[in-house]
Amino acid sequence: MYLKNSCQNNQTVCNPEPIPVNLSSDEAISFFEGILNKGLIIRVKATGKSMVSFLNGGEILTIRKVPSSSLHIGDLIFFKTRDGIPVLHRILKKERKNNLHIFQTKGDALLSMDEPAYESDILGKVCKIESNSDGKRKHIDMESSLWRNINYLLAVINIGKSKTYPVLRRNSFYLSFRRIIKKVLT
Repeated sequence: MYLKNSCQNNQTVCNPEPIPVNLSSDEAISFFEGILNKGLIIRVKATGKSMVSFLNGGEILTIRKVPSSSLHIGDLIFFKTRDGIPVLHRILKKERKNNLHIFQTKGDALLSMDEPAYESDILGKVCKIESNSDGKRKHIDMESSLWRNINYLLAVINIGKSKTYPVLRRNSFYLSFRRIIKKVLT
């Protein structure tokens, strides 16, 4: 987890380099919730592989708190799991039960969906992604209509992937094919 340092040696000069901050999951969630619930934004460095190939690690994500009613299928949300672990995954389904929003999420690189996340579990939404590839700085406005449509399509693809994988996995042809590919690659 990386956070930007605002001042160095009691000076007002900003430090552009992120500094590593080691926090437990509970401490991180409390820290992020405190900042986001005050209406402030956080910028964090993406780590992990659950969102590959959309996020490959190293991107800077700008996250802000939004009402759960404004979240849409395809949005990337930062939430806490039932075990209290902070996660960033894509919304695949949104429903309303007993006046509460419930979200079904999944990492793009994962085959199965997460346990449902309730609106009280949502810490924030990714509204901007900054990356540096091929020496060029890229900015993605996740709230633009173009990226909202792209993210919606990625959610639809993810739903299809999670529904077809169990069927393919049970298919003996698929298993045989997978073993052959594995042998060729090793």
